[in-house]
Amino acid sequence: MAGIPYQPELALARGRRGNQPMKVILRRDVRGLGREGEVKDVKNGYARNFLIPTGAVQVADAGALKNWERHRTEREDREKALQSDAEATAEKLRGVRLEIGVKAGEKNRLFGSVTNREIAELLAKEGIEVDRHQVALKEPIKTVGEHRVTVHVFSGIDATVLVDVTPLH
Repeated sequence: MAGIPYQPELALARGRRGNQPMKVILRRDVRGLGREGEVKDVKNGYARNFLIPTGAVQVADAGALKNWERHRTEREDREKALQSDAEATAEKLRGVRLEIGVKAGEKNRLFGSVTNREIAELLAKEGIEVDRHQVALKEPIKTVGEHRVTVHVFSGIDATVLVDVTPLH
């Protein structure tokens, strides 16, 4: 058949008959089936006609299970290293007080605003590197005074930074 690429997973799946369940490893989250990395039994047709061609699963033979387990442990090790780095960054962030001078008009309203990008730049000057997307501002700061800003360092790890906005005249 011209135009259809060879898929070894389908070749393994073709040997099965009837409604026998097929063991598959989920390569990504599949709604109604499970989460990435889980081993599931699915109907042969569902695997052959949908899951395998879309790349959502691979057939769970002995080699694939061994390979997947190795990748899982490597991923967990990387995740632990990232989490420990994030905890160290969060510890640095706790108690940090940032000061920024901004032009302000009457009633202490700013002639602009202080955004998450500016807060990330101030933190970088303090030696703490965070991405601007990690700085949680519902809306930019538009008033003079002290503002508590949450920084999402990692999944489940947050730190609060005090931003003191002072008027420049």
